[in-house]
Amino acid sequence: MKFEESENLELKQSLSEKEAAGCDLVAFANRNGGVVYFGISNNGVVGGIQTPNEKTARELAEFYNGNIEPKIYPSVQIETVSGKQVISVRVEKSDTPHHTFKGVPYIRSGPTSPRMSQSEYQKRLLKYRSSAQDYSSKIIPEATINDLSVSAIKSLRKLLDKSGRFKRKTSESSNEQLLIDLQLLRNDKLTLAALVLLGKEDSLKRFLPYCEIRFGYKISESEIRNQDTEIFLGGYLLYYEKIWEKINLRNITLNIPTGMSLTERKSFDEETIREALNNAVIHRDYSHAETIFLFQYEQKIVIKSPGGLPDGVTIDNIIDQSKTRNKLLADVLFKCQLVEQFGSGVNLMFRQQLSLGKNPPNYQKTDENHVFLELDGMIQDLEFAKYVFRVADKKHKQLNDEELIVLNNIKNNKSVKSNDVSSSLEELGLIERLGHKKWILSKEYYTSIKHTGEYTRKRGLDKQTNKMLILEHLKQHKKGYVTDLVEAVKKPKLTVNKYLSELRKEGKITLVGNPQASRGSNRVHWVLK
Repeated sequence: MKFEESENLELKQSLSEKEAAGCDLVAFANRNGGVVYFGISNNGVVGGIQTPNEKTARELAEFYNGNIEPKIYPSVQIETVSGKQVISVRVEKSDTPHHTFKGVPYIRSGPTSPRMSQSEYQKRLLKYRSSAQDYSSKIIPEATINDLSVSAIKSLRKLLDKSGRFKRKTSESSNEQLLIDLQLLRNDKLTLAALVLLGKEDSLKRFLPYCEIRFGYKISESEIRNQDTEIFLGGYLLYYEKIWEKINLRNITLNIPTGMSLTERKSFDEETIREALNNAVIHRDYSHAETIFLFQYEQKIVIKSPGGLPDGVTIDNIIDQSKTRNKLLADVLFKCQLVEQFGSGVNLMFRQQLSLGKNPPNYQKTDENHVFLELDGMIQDLEFAKYVFRVADKKHKQLNDEELIVLNNIKNNKSVKSNDVSSSLEELGLIERLGHKKWILSKEYYTSIKHTGEYTRKRGLDKQTNKMLILEHLKQHKKGYVTDLVEAVKKPKLTVNKYLSELRKEGKITLVGNPQASRGSNRVHWVLK
């Protein structure tokens, strides 16, 4: 085994370098994790450690536990490499990526562990504090109930009474008691969430000057200037309806033929847009002095919000993973029924977009400092949208977000796991299995869009025809290796082997040659019987 230092591997000749290794372990924890080997020099030569034992490993672990903050608990193991004993110390990527060794932060960069810059360290520390705690419940010391808008509080009362998610009628409580019950007011001090939702414009300019949503409209992205611009200021409950009204002014109607009638849908769905805005308000990083931007174009809407995705959430798992950066904000908006269910906002957007044959929500431009969300306003696949409507009507089945995502992936020739969702869709007759992780949309779908030829091509030849192809190949070429037969039939090796097994049982072919031979004329192959 060859050892070479890298972003995840550090080599130390002896335990006398444990101090330097402490810097490396912190650097690994602050980046992507890694391992330090004691007993291997930095040129990869294995010298070993003389008689290491459990006490050696324990003392090494205690040394790092006592000198790294926040604490990490590395895995210390005695291993045998090239016949010699070495010690490995492993750490995983940390959920708190601002560790220090003896008070100094380090970050891994290729095969080295330089000191982390103070600005980077402070940024990581601040980001962790804002994500690990409920930043929206933070007290704004100088803010009082007089900094809240009377109109916004009236809107709050109306929403709470209408939703039925608040424990009693709001008329039974004074403004102060209502805010206390919602935890927006604590010890006569306002929380950040109270200002975000209910603050007066002037108050927000003083305490949270970046807490606003900036709207811009352009016909296309190539335009330099906005054709329309507006800045929405004050508490979110003062203007959340006005933003939708602004978008809806230029919201065209799409007609989807369903049978003899037309189903009308808006280019931008209200429920989807509201959910996207609510998500931006709930999940943005309020420690960043930046605003939320909303850009409307003829065919799409783009929302840019400060702060990257919460730790543990990526653009790949965003449908399945839910982590609330500002829990108090989320709680209040849930009670107001502005969000339907915790953690379901992204799922709702996917369902709404895909059911109309639009592209799914696009987070591809998201980085560590901003979340970018693009929502497609145009139907990309009208036939697929019509199919979904027919399914709902004929099967009496409203497809959920998971089912629509699976159908969309199959439509786009992506592999799909066999699970409860795919099984349910197969039982409904919406998809057909071709092989392991391989499906196609049903014959009914391709018939309905008048693409029966595409169905035949994707479905391929039936089993009996493929078995005849195998026999024809053996007739023409006298013998057939499995690799040749897989190429001829265009089926997975596992499927071809099943065909061959059936043909042998039918007495039509036999296996000859030496199974141990990897090449030559005597390599195992099939022939006609």
